[in-house]
Amino acid sequence: MRITRLRIDGQFFHLDEDQDTATLKREIIAAASAGPRFIDFTAIGHGEVSVLMTPQMGARFEVLERSQEEIDEWNHTPPVVDYDPLVHD
Repeated sequence: MRITRLRIDGQFFHLDEDQDTATLKREIIAAASAGPRFIDFTAIGHGEVSVLMTPQMGARFEVLERSQEEIDEWNHTPPVVDYDPLVHD
């Protein structure tokens, strides 16, 4: 199954399959060009998330292949949001 992972300010979010990524990208671009604003999205295992985006913050979208079993497990044990390579690598 293909899922979209969003990285904002060093945090990773696996987006819900119903999340409209095109709209989310437009909202991030608007925050980068017009000034700080909250963007809202739904992340697997974390529910509704609201992040304050500023022009100084970067965002990265990735499309990944994951099994349905792995995605189902995230609803019980959400994936790590704060990624620290010294701890996780």
